[in-house]
Amino acid sequence: MDSRYTVDEVEALARKCILLGKEKRPELQWVKKHYEHIQEKYQLKNKTETDRFLYEKMYGHAPEKSTEFLKIRYWRTGNYVPGSREQCLLFGNALELSEDELRFMLQGFCDRSEDIYATAASQQNEKCRKRQEYLKEIIENYIKNVSRDRLKNLHVPERRAEMFFRHLYFTDAFHYVEPLAKIEPDIMRKHITSYRYQSEIVRQMKLIGEIPRKVFIRHLLILGLPDLTLEKLNEQLRFFGYLALTDKHTMVRGERLDWLLIRIFEMYEELLKREDKQDCLRWFQGVCRKLDLVFREEGYPRLRFMYFKALKI
Repeated sequence: MDSRYTVDEVEALARKCILLGKEKRPELQWVKKHYEHIQEKYQLKNKTETDRFLYEKMYGHAPEKSTEFLKIRYWRTGNYVPGSREQCLLFGNALELSEDELRFMLQGFCDRSEDIYATAASQQNEKCRKRQEYLKEIIENYIKNVSRDRLKNLHVPERRAEMFFRHLYFTDAFHYVEPLAKIEPDIMRKHITSYRYQSEIVRQMKLIGEIPRKVFIRHLLILGLPDLTLEKLNEQLRFFGYLALTDKHTMVRGERLDWLLIRIFEMYEELLKREDKQDCLRWFQGVCRKLDLVFREEGYPRLRFMYFKALKI
């Protein structure tokens, strides 16, 4: 493999990502601009009066206690973001945002998908069906690309491989995180064949309910590599209703995961030009393990984008 991309360089990227996450969110400046527009438009004397005004627009009545509209201050100062989609949309409508601006409120400021399919009726939506069909296609291609040797090692019948999708996904996921200790093969086998995480991954692979953007990025990485580029990943994120990876985008507490992933993909795509795909995949997995180790040791669990609780043994 290309020796230019060393462990030290990857670690340096991780540490710079941590530092960048301490800066003010650019999305917060966007909210501030719309907040100030409301204050000026309605000639509100100060921020407290503006907070109260927005609360009344959101809920249709005046707050009974002064503490009830504190959440508006927390949102505009960046201490928190709206805790639900409903609150996000109420806040956006109170700020008199356009349709495109409301979409950015969800995708950019709150780091969510533009849509959620939580009910049977919403899952009959044409957009939902098209997204489900495409995700099914991604999964089918993922299973199709699993080698016979790997299926044999996992005791997965080739003709019924699709029935063992969760097991295949799990074993792949373990390659992207640094284990706390060496895992014995029999313990690994028992873990991946258990029903832990079963209901969650079934729901998510059918796009049922709220799927955090970071989680969906992990799904697309595991299912798409090694045949995944930054351009293709961004096309998929947009198709499924998420914001594409953007250099200045931050997670809700300011983490700069997008900035990091863009740079990892730049390295990866350079390697793809001259290295075997499977070698490139192993390099990408090694990079993710190193990043995961740094973020775990430095106490930044929200940046552990390839880790999820079911991987804990």
